[in-house]
Amino acid sequence: MSQLKTYRLFFIAIIFVTSCNKDFLSIENPNDLSAESFWSTEDEVQQGLIATYGALQLNGLLGGNAAIELPVRSDVGRPNNWNANAIGLNTLSFNENTQIVQLRWRDAYIGIYRANQVLSNLSNVEITDNTHVQIEAEARFLRAFFYYSLYKGYNGGSVIIHTSIPEMRSDFYKKPSPATKVYDLILADLEFAYENLPMSYENSADLGRATWGAATAMLGKLHINEHNYEVAKAYFKEILDSNIYALTSNIAHNFDEEHEFNQESIFEVAFSIEAKPGTSGGAADGPTGSEATSRSRGLATTQGGGYRTVMPSYYMTMLFKNDIMDMTNPINANRTGTAKYSVRASSSIAISDDDNSTMYQLSSDKGGAYNNNEASYLKKFQNWWLESESDQSISGINERVIRLADVMLLYAECLLQTEGNYIDALELVNSIRIRAGVVPLLEADYDEVSLMEHIMWVERPLELMFEGHDIRWEDLTRWGKIKEQYERLADKSYVVIAKELHEYDPNIHSVTSDKILKEFVEAFKVYSPDAHNYFPIPSTELNSNPDFLD
Repeated sequence: MSQLKTYRLFFIAIIFVTSCNKDFLSIENPNDLSAESFWSTEDEVQQGLIATYGALQLNGLLGGNAAIELPVRSDVGRPNNWNANAIGLNTLSFNENTQIVQLRWRDAYIGIYRANQVLSNLSNVEITDNTHVQIEAEARFLRAFFYYSLYKGYNGGSVIIHTSIPEMRSDFYKKPSPATKVYDLILADLEFAYENLPMSYENSADLGRATWGAATAMLGKLHINEHNYEVAKAYFKEILDSNIYALTSNIAHNFDEEHEFNQESIFEVAFSIEAKPGTSGGAADGPTGSEATSRSRGLATTQGGGYRTVMPSYYMTMLFKNDIMDMTNPINANRTGTAKYSVRASSSIAISDDDNSTMYQLSSDKGGAYNNNEASYLKKFQNWWLESESDQSISGINERVIRLADVMLLYAECLLQTEGNYIDALELVNSIRIRAGVVPLLEADYDEVSLMEHIMWVERPLELMFEGHDIRWEDLTRWGKIKEQYERLADKSYVVIAKELHEYDPNIHSVTSDKILKEFVEAFKVYSPDAHNYFPIPSTELNSNPDFLD
């Protein structure tokens, strides 16, 4: 359902509620709520704000569908051969009818509508000045986040702007605004949030609310993706200098349920199976809805009770296999077995011969079938510690949208792009590598060009694969490297022998041609920036908005 249909249905419901003749019924139904009667107290405004946060959980944003499918459009994921939605993204054969194209648009506008409800009704409620400003800052941060998803996702950034609740026909049916206007709205909202959000919250019940750090990081991301490196650098530096955040001692603490809202987390979306478990459909509104995500079922192995719809790409699997451990690092001192792979690798993916990793209380080679040319499985944000054949229909693991390691790498990129300061940039990269237990980079081996190459093709994908909201695609489009990467990956060949993935070498591997594996070949053949850097406007919008193309 498009946002316009959502608006219309809401206001049709209000009309039915408010147009009844009072003589017809003598008793007021307490279950009938109108917009006028609801937005009357601070508590109701807070409920509206929480509902706006709830839109982040939906399938098109940080919920199951987006978290599962979007990575396969970039270089970090690949689909299994039975899921048409993921295959369409991976082969760039998506169109205006593709499920995720429609879901991301719909859910972003649901969030925008809810944020506008809060902002439109805030002035009508008696609230103390400090709380009033904070609610406005949170609502504007969320509206900016939803518009950022649309701006980076659709039609070259030219999408429909709504900053108030529609009342007249002209409010419902709008043409897309120029991308510059959308950018200006996002910038203004984020700047207001930056000026007015608190550094942190004292009450644990407020965990998950947007903070100054979240607004600052989003401002940095907005500017760096426009190549405003100097401005972005200043925002990222503020975060690093604030001493609010620090890398966790164990990288795995950023992906599990036990260590949510940790010291590295800047912004994350909360999920829960205790609050409202719901069903395998993922997060949904209403008293019988859900606060859980369906990500686990889509990515878990058959042995873990899932569908393994999407897996790490062969490219990513080989990057992790080549993520060389530093055996002088204390983090590796107590590892058992042969310890072939780094802590970062074992915490991120399951590889069949990783004897320092388990999947669903089984050894890594038995936690997945590794058939059908499957080389690895995702462990990030997965219930991989549960017993085999567990119920993976829902999960309560939070999605970490922005964390400090991401900001550190973005700041390193800004240093390289503005002043060529590869010494300080390398120090940031090495801080992340030391936490990962892998060999630090040597200053003598790098300059500003080669270090930027390392950040693009090694450090960011290894550290951040399958995280955030489509951030790998943001990276590749910012760098203008999609075609180059597709060509590089399409040229590679792999083989799986005894469940282990290898880069194919004809001098070593004696296999028939049908055993040689390729990926991203279709994407390389058809890729066009104009056609594929952004999603098209969904058919649901085109069909429901008669003025869209006029």
